[in-house]
Amino acid sequence: MQRPSRASTPPRRSTGRIVLIAIGLVIVVPVAALLIFVATFNPNRYKPEIIAAVERATGRQASITGNLRMRLSMVPTISATGITLANPPGFADANMATLRRVQAQVALLPLLSHQIDIVKLDLIDPAITLEYGPTGTPNWLFAPDQPTSTASSEAAAPSHANRIALQSVSIENGTITYKPAAAPMGTGTLAPLAAPSAPRVLTITHFTGSAAALGAPLHLDMQAQYDGAPFTLTGTTGPVSRLTGGGTGAWPIDLTLGAQNATLALKGSIAHPRHAEGYVLAVHAVIPDLATLDTYAGGYRLPPLKSVDFKAQIAQADAPAGGHPAELPNVTNASLTAGASDLASWRKGLAITSLNATMASFDQPLNLALAGSYQNKPVGLEGTAGPLGPILAAALGKPPEKPAATTTPAPTTPADDRFAVNLAAKVGNATFGVAGGIATPAKLAGVALKLTARIPNLAHLSDLAGEALPAWTNIGLSGLLTDPGGQGLNRAIGLDSLAVTADQGQFGGAFSLIRGKIPDLQAVINAPRIDLTALLQAMPKPHSTTTTTTTTTIPPAASRANNVIPATPLPFNLLRQGDGNVELTIGQLMYDGATYDAITAHGLLHQGVLTIRPITAELPGGAVTGTLNVDATANPPKIHLTSSAPAFRLAPLLTVMGLPNAAGATMALYADLGGEGNSLRGIAATLDGSLGVSTVNGEIDGALLARLFGSSLSAVGLPASLVGAQGPVMVRCFAGRLDATNGLASVRALTLDSSRMYLTGTGTLDLGAERLNLILRPQVRVDNGQAPIPVALRGTFANPHAGIAPAGDYDATVASLAQQLGRNHQTVLGRLAQNLGITPPPASPQSCTGALALARMGHPGPMPSGPGYDAAAPAPTTGAAPASGPQNLLQSLFR
Repeated sequence: MQRPSRASTPPRRSTGRIVLIAIGLVIVVPVAALLIFVATFNPNRYKPEIIAAVERATGRQASITGNLRMRLSMVPTISATGITLANPPGFADANMATLRRVQAQVALLPLLSHQIDIVKLDLIDPAITLEYGPTGTPNWLFAPDQPTSTASSEAAAPSHANRIALQSVSIENGTITYKPAAAPMGTGTLAPLAAPSAPRVLTITHFTGSAAALGAPLHLDMQAQYDGAPFTLTGTTGPVSRLTGGGTGAWPIDLTLGAQNATLALKGSIAHPRHAEGYVLAVHAVIPDLATLDTYAGGYRLPPLKSVDFKAQIAQADAPAGGHPAELPNVTNASLTAGASDLASWRKGLAITSLNATMASFDQPLNLALAGSYQNKPVGLEGTAGPLGPILAAALGKPPEKPAATTTPAPTTPADDRFAVNLAAKVGNATFGVAGGIATPAKLAGVALKLTARIPNLAHLSDLAGEALPAWTNIGLSGLLTDPGGQGLNRAIGLDSLAVTADQGQFGGAFSLIRGKIPDLQAVINAPRIDLTALLQAMPKPHSTTTTTTTTTIPPAASRANNVIPATPLPFNLLRQGDGNVELTIGQLMYDGATYDAITAHGLLHQGVLTIRPITAELPGGAVTGTLNVDATANPPKIHLTSSAPAFRLAPLLTVMGLPNAAGATMALYADLGGEGNSLRGIAATLDGSLGVSTVNGEIDGALLARLFGSSLSAVGLPASLVGAQGPVMVRCFAGRLDATNGLASVRALTLDSSRMYLTGTGTLDLGAERLNLILRPQVRVDNGQAPIPVALRGTFANPHAGIAPAGDYDATVASLAQQLGRNHQTVLGRLAQNLGITPPPASPQSCTGALALARMGHPGPMPSGPGYDAAAPAPTTGAAPASGPQNLLQSLFR
């Protein structure tokens, strides 16, 4: 047999080499191509697309000022710098978020199956500011751009959605700043805004979250500060992949929050971690001193409770199909205890020996027991209240959802849902109580809670209240808290059968406030006795700060305030925010030694217009009537006042004005005034109408004359002691009337006839500019008679100045001299005046008769006693000191 030749049989080594080369081509060439692609890949080409995608997702302007970089390795690293996300227009800050640098390590192979596995994500210097815009909208609500049509949306959507998984994340030097919104002061759309509270800042010094694998538990470790107060967070949770989709089952959680030696432990699981739903957690807080956590409590001043221990089980069931989870979690086995604590730094004189509160669940009552002392007297609180679940749900404004309807609902009784409360408290010798219930707690409706209190001295509770309280004594209080008409406390609140007694007075009645777009207040108040003097005397005295190194000086007149009438805005805004109907009756009102009987007033507020009509009272000198109308809908608001008071004691009015009040006189007051403005100054500047005051046959103190006219007398050289010496001064008559037109008041009458002086006056008062232009004529002794010496009173209300009147204002002086000369025919000048035909002038309108008629505006009244009150000058006064000043010239002429 012939052997085959070598050339006809291929060598085995050549075949193997061919196979290896083929395999190499299959593996090496793609890898080489991939390496070449990575080496030549420029991520900055995709920067516009990345920015556009962020802007579409958020509806905000975004920017990346730095370059995108990629570092080659088996796990490539992509980084970017200078990332910002803007706020919408109108916000105080231009940017919502800034990030100095972000760095991500991404696994390559999972990208082939549209899986983005971030092995490690580093965020360097992130800063986020959460705030509210000018319309109250927060900046964390995003408005993603919507596609213009369904077709374009489908075209833009990728064929396979990318899934993202995160294995490790770290944050260095991060800050989150929260700026609260400005809250309205009061209610209604016209309520002004209060200044927002200070921003809250969370500073993340260091945060790491790491897992051994994408599906492994995540270990957390964070050191941070809240408004400068440090705290830590450590523990483990389920894998991060559950937060980005994928996976089922319970997601475990075991975290511990630590701050100021206090710890809060959360242990359990969450069924749906992406939505924080279906959680079952055990909560345990251990706090050595509650006051040390005050910084974390948003500015509340927490009491220094010691050895605080809180435990509870908190769970939330899965959301029903198509529904939402309950707003309130299911809290069971809750307990709160605190040990002996000296609370003097929180409330002076207060200490507790024990505090215990337990609650089996939200559908069971809360049991309370507290024991302690206040100012070395026992303090206690004990009782039950509950169940709390429906009450809390209703208070949040979101009552629990009704269960699905069934064909055979389970029978229930009203008692099953009734909220019952029975609490009793004791603070020293004072006792307090609340007893009753709420028939439908889910709506806070059917409320009937009896309130009681017995307080020997309210001032003794000042330290407990944290502020000075009046020393009202032997207070007894009882009343019934209700929701009128069964509307629920969210819509209506009432206080029926109110009765309050005290040494300083008694009052009672009923109140109701219907809440809504336009709140409506209804009240009937009946006060059998009010000792206003005693009430005011028992008010806490303002604290005065005294030092031995400083002295108080009175600033010169030029540096004092230029205005007397306050420009503080009046609360007309309150009248535009609701309606009301209030009836007030006071049997006896004692004030400053006088008793005022049968005081009644009926106030009606409707659509911004307040009418108080009538206002009546029986005063020592007779009946008083008046009306008040305020139209707050006008711009500016309008006010109109009428008053008819034939006689009321002068002393209380002087007390209010800060003048010497030793007066036994009664005054008559008649007024018909109107004006418009947002403040008393604005109303005064537009005042129209008349005001008249008068008195006859009364008594005042000389110090009052000194305060009112002392400077005017001194300006013309008359000693103020001539009329201002302390002691009783008989007033035969006083009458004054002002007629105002658009803020310019003319003195139509001003006459004072007293045992020490006789004075008349004329002129004007500019209420808008607060300027005086008056001529006062106090009469002084000239030989055996008297003559008025004109005094000019000018300047401002705050800084008036008196001086000798111009020459044209001496007509009254000459007339008075002529009158006296004409009457005294025994003197040479008297006979000369008689021969010249100088006769006494007729009675002046400034006499008591004329001035009283003007001041009383046509109303009748008593006349001065004694003869000669119609004269322009009173009877001669004996024993007066020799006059000095310009009247000396007059005296020398007629001696």
